[in-house]
Amino acid sequence: MEKKFLGHVQIPLQRVHLELTNICEFNCRFCPKAEMTRKYGYMDTDLAKKAITEIGEKRVCEKVTFHVMGEPTLHRNFFEILDHAGKERVHLGLTTNGASLGGHVGKQLIDYDLYQLDVSIQTPDKASFKLRGAGPLGFEDYINGILQFFSEYKKRGYGTIIKFRFMNTRFPGKGIEKKRGPIRLISSTEQLREVFCRWANRIYEILGVDTEKRESAFRKINKLASFKWNVVEIYPNVIFETYVLNEWGNAFDPSKIRDAWGGYCFGMQDHFSILHNGDVILCCIDYDGRTAIGNLNDASLEGILSSDKLEEIVNGFKRFQLVHPHCKQCLGSRSFTSWMIKPIASVVGLKLLKPFLYTNTKVY
Repeated sequence: MEKKFLGHVQIPLQRVHLELTNICEFNCRFCPKAEMTRKYGYMDTDLAKKAITEIGEKRVCEKVTFHVMGEPTLHRNFFEILDHAGKERVHLGLTTNGASLGGHVGKQLIDYDLYQLDVSIQTPDKASFKLRGAGPLGFEDYINGILQFFSEYKKRGYGTIIKFRFMNTRFPGKGIEKKRGPIRLISSTEQLREVFCRWANRIYEILGVDTEKRESAFRKINKLASFKWNVVEIYPNVIFETYVLNEWGNAFDPSKIRDAWGGYCFGMQDHFSILHNGDVILCCIDYDGRTAIGNLNDASLEGILSSDKLEEIVNGFKRFQLVHPHCKQCLGSRSFTSWMIKPIASVVGLKLLKPFLYTNTKVY
């Protein structure tokens, strides 16, 4: 099959992240929100529509996901933008902290047949919920709002993929804990399995799933291990997923970081991101917009992806070389041993193992 490109990027990518806002009502201890130096704001509604239209017309990706930093449902024209994506026939994913699902936003969202909905629960119980910095919102109200929305949404019969995300802290981040304090959520295989079984039962009660089907899912859950990324489908189009605690490219580490001597990244390989101010950046981990290669207020997406600057960066990744200074910092390390090993691990993990996992695991 002939390869297709938009500028220097092979398309279709798996996704493009569109950040409607970098403002969030939560202050999660494990989030780099407090480290962010760029201004808070909302994406201009016309700019969001422009981006979605060009992405759809040129078939840039399989789905547009409202994600990077912030809570997208806080955008005052959130539903207007959803409507526009529907008119453009663009598959749309929403990543949300879930706080708004139990209120008026959730009641309105019920009418939208999304392609995918990711709910970042992260903290699975009342004790760990304290890490979210959720203000007056209590854990029970938070969870009950999410589950009530889930119940009503499933009754509509949509084919939406619904993913519940949980944080895996089997490998605690030294930098983030040094700055923010201990972060322990799901730290062992035993705890992972217990959390997933408990949450699966809550979902099954809502869906009226019989005992035999529950036991089948529990057998899958009891094969999971906490040292890695996990994806398990507990019901058709209902997914549980664990994400390993991320230090966001050494964002929290006050130590001197050695620039990586090489490595590999999936930025511009399976995704890229557009920040609320229009900056097009290499990946979703660049929370501060340091890898901006152009701005949609000044140029078309195709023009930005055709730049000589991006060509150099993409060709560098193909040779396992890091061109952009922020990429060198992101994959850098504080110790000499880690500095030697980490670039090799990035190539093995992202270039070799991740495509294998994507082929052998049902991924959304």
